[in-house]
Amino acid sequence: MDTNEFTTAKQEVLSLPICYREIGRNEIVSLDATHYQVGNVAFEVQPRTADKIDRFVGISRGQSQVALTSYGEPGVTNLRNFFGQANDRSCNHIVLAANTEKKQIVDAIPIRERMITPDAFFDFAEMFMDKHAFEPESVEFNYSGQNGISIRMKPIFEEFLDFTPDDPFLINGLYLKWMPGEISLGNYYKRLVCSNGSTQESRHTITKVFSPEPAKLGALLDISTIQSYLKLDFDKMYTGSRLAMRTTASVHELGIAANILTKHGVHPLQTKEIVPYEQAKEEYQQAGYPTDAASLSQSKSRLTMWEVFNLLTYFASHNQNWSQHDLRRTLIMEASMSLLMRERDIKEYYNIY
Repeated sequence: MDTNEFTTAKQEVLSLPICYREIGRNEIVSLDATHYQVGNVAFEVQPRTADKIDRFVGISRGQSQVALTSYGEPGVTNLRNFFGQANDRSCNHIVLAANTEKKQIVDAIPIRERMITPDAFFDFAEMFMDKHAFEPESVEFNYSGQNGISIRMKPIFEEFLDFTPDDPFLINGLYLKWMPGEISLGNYYKRLVCSNGSTQESRHTITKVFSPEPAKLGALLDISTIQSYLKLDFDKMYTGSRLAMRTTASVHELGIAANILTKHGVHPLQTKEIVPYEQAKEEYQQAGYPTDAASLSQSKSRLTMWEVFNLLTYFASHNQNWSQHDLRRTLIMEASMSLLMRERDIKEYYNIY
């Protein structure tokens, strides 16, 4: 990505019909089950976002369900407004992301200190790259306004380690990720050669700031120990990957992989084609075995954990469903790495006999 491409991507992000507004807990008023009012403007709210707002003001899913069952939608509305005005919470501010064209609240993000605007994030990213000799490699975001913005940065002076012979990883890449209440800095390892043609990355957060104040951003900009983080957990990733190559994935782990895809909007039919979870589960059921979660975690699939990992990363990097700037590609990469590094359901041991 050259400078012009970066500028174009930046302008595309900043021109999205998404606005962010920091408000106090008592500034949002529930009108009914699907609408809120902020100031003098009424917005439709998506169910997932309504759940986030409920959690923010202190309402559990159980409480909202009881109110709905007992008193209908007016009961839920009254409960929300009561908690919004009266409940004493340690986190009193939230950022609402709204689609101004559709008049929909698409996300709700509690913040620790102060809101950081997307403009301030891009300004900071450009200063950071200039200072530390990095170039932009990609800008990723979600057109809906959810999940923030991620800028992956490529070092001018690259460093590599071999994962296996003739299988190098770039180890000194960095990324900056923005959410309305924070900027996080992390490093990533990028696999340059892969048998299935995918790009695989492992990301590790180094530090975060929670305010746009110059002193806070300056501390992140002037981080002096950056080199010490570049190989952070590489050995752990290497060991986990080698273990995954010789460990059979459980049917339960196939289910986790399938959930990663559906969580990020992949159609259930396409998910079945990518990860054979439903097929494996049905095979055990037809053979007379139980298919509860505990039993499936002890049921071997036909795939190694490494093969499952590659199915996810191949889809994330190669699918034609999303634009190349879609942040969901990276989110699936991150989730697939978390799945790879979790403790395995099925244990494999060395055996010299």
